[in-house]
Amino acid sequence: MVEAVRTIIGIILLASSLWFGYQAITARILCRSVSASEDESPPTLVDGETIAIEGTIHVRDSPPLSNSFPIDDAESIGAYVWRLKESESHNYNLDAEEPGADMNMITYASGIESGTFLIDDGRREIRIDTDWLVETHDSTDITTVSPDWTVSTSLSKRSWRSKYIHLKENWAVNPIPTMKYIFDVDASEEIPDGEYFEARTILDGEVLAVYGEVTMDQDTPVLRGSDETPLVLSDQGFDDFSSRLRRQSVKNGLASSGFAVIASLTLANGLGIV
Repeated sequence: MVEAVRTIIGIILLASSLWFGYQAITARILCRSVSASEDESPPTLVDGETIAIEGTIHVRDSPPLSNSFPIDDAESIGAYVWRLKESESHNYNLDAEEPGADMNMITYASGIESGTFLIDDGRREIRIDTDWLVETHDSTDITTVSPDWTVSTSLSKRSWRSKYIHLKENWAVNPIPTMKYIFDVDASEEIPDGEYFEARTILDGEVLAVYGEVTMDQDTPVLRGSDETPLVLSDQGFDDFSSRLRRQSVKNGLASSGFAVIASLTLANGLGIV
């Protein structure tokens, strides 16, 4: 019985090692792909090619509910990634140096909302299509979300923790009772304290770095993600984004190695090899 339990634990640890290893490899591959595309910077765009560009955002249409939460700047919002979270301690520090820094938070819903926005790299304007990010992360629709959803799973935070989205400049955190108009409730008392709505936004006039695949829509270039090429959004530039990916790769690689060693010892013991 003891050997069977150890074997099962060893298998779970081995699976964890493989998962962290996969994350390390994909982060490294994405980093190299972005760096290679950034160096090329083609003067003309061809359907199906992969590019990395950086330029100024021009918002044509804002996403749903973009006027429902305060952002310091009065500029239009082109897109935002959001999450609903609950404080375990019910003592969230809104004065933290970095929004979302409190570790005692449970994310129970997240998603990506996008309007129509373009990026001007000085040569042309390119429309950004975020549908691939929404589909890849199975993002929740903000217009259908409910503050009653308090169960957190690995899927709940996929959009918020996406390695393809690196937004830090325009961040908003608000207690949900002050955001009641988002959730179609009659009174703030219907929502318990200790729950928060958090968003990171892409604003008109801001500089954004974007990596993706070019498609032509009636002579208008569009940058989107595909099965071969992910869509990357960063308001910190490609250098900072690549540094983040390298840190993630190293961290996940170390975790993978650690789990592999422990899994090997546990499986050997459970199978009676040692």
